[in-house]
Amino acid sequence: MDVVKTNISRMGGVIDVQSEQGIGTKMTITLPITLAIVSALLLDVAGHAFAIPLSSVSEAIRFDGTGVRLVDGREVMTLRGSTLPLCRLDRLLGLRVPTRGARQFVVVASLGSRRLGLVVDHLYGQQDIVIKPLGQSLATVRGFSGATELGDQRVGLVLDAAALIEEVLAGVESRELSREGACLPS
Repeated sequence: MDVVKTNISRMGGVIDVQSEQGIGTKMTITLPITLAIVSALLLDVAGHAFAIPLSSVSEAIRFDGTGVRLVDGREVMTLRGSTLPLCRLDRLLGLRVPTRGARQFVVVASLGSRRLGLVVDHLYGQQDIVIKPLGQSLATVRGFSGATELGDQRVGLVLDAAALIEEVLAGVESRELSREGACLPS
């Protein structure tokens, strides 16, 4: 119980224990509203740990680079008969790429009918995580919804799939609009 109390206290929470003889014991755990517990897919990009909520993931597949094509300057692949735009997270996030193994994966993130394939180096599996806010200085950084402590003493950033999809696909849609002669604000 002391370990539980210590960990809850570290998160800014409180544990309350009430016992009544002959009736039982009631334990109430209160966590700050700023914390959220979600199921997430843990992944690795260029040696950095990330998590993405499973509610945003439709599937994860092994990446075969031979099926990648360029359409309007953007990498895409065909997945189950439809075109899937790809985003290489290492490039988007400006991460130095270590010598990578032959295997990579595509995590298909969805927002309504919009889909984006996130190319990652490793998948570590599913885990329930506590999302902690990034703080005021990083609150405006798009693409991340918070951070989480991983079981191996590392901190991983939690990807905001909706923001990534909007950010990456907005560039594609703005190019399509400009080709059609639409006036885009500068």
